[in-house]
Amino acid sequence: MADGKLVVIGRALKPFGIRGEIKIRPYTESDYAFERSSVLVFDDVPYPVRSVRFHKGMVIASLEGVDSPDAAAELRGRLVKTGASNLPPKEEDEYFWHELIGMKVQTVDGLDLGTVNEIIPTGANDVLTVKGHRGEVLLPMIDDVIVEVDVQHGIIVVDPLEGLIPDA
Repeated sequence: MADGKLVVIGRALKPFGIRGEIKIRPYTESDYAFERSSVLVFDDVPYPVRSVRFHKGMVIASLEGVDSPDAAAELRGRLVKTGASNLPPKEEDEYFWHELIGMKVQTVDGLDLGTVNEIIPTGANDVLTVKGHRGEVLLPMIDDVIVEVDVQHGIIVVDPLEGLIPDA
């Protein structure tokens, strides 16, 4: 891709209809990145986009070279990526999930909790899944818990609520 960095924006689910369209679960809050993408990358294979539409919270994509349900089924389970330039602009204090994945997490007291390996949307607030030597720690992304997100240095400082950290 011309702009370099690719970011994950969804996962291919299954064929949709008889023309080779593919249903995608979006990992984005808006349709912006799908609407702006002329190419979607499934794992490492780029596919020019014929069209995208939205149906019941899912993305339905028609891709060049994918003309049958069998061809679409080959894409099932693959991560869907686009160029970072296709993402919407951010407000101050907003972060894209791909920026948070892999960041180190430590408490305000300097205790290392591990790294963010997943973010779970819950409706009310997202939840960071942090894996480290203490096992898996789930941290709600609320102001009372997330003290600082330093994207430049790759560190998230947290003040976890009592009971969130095992053996702490």
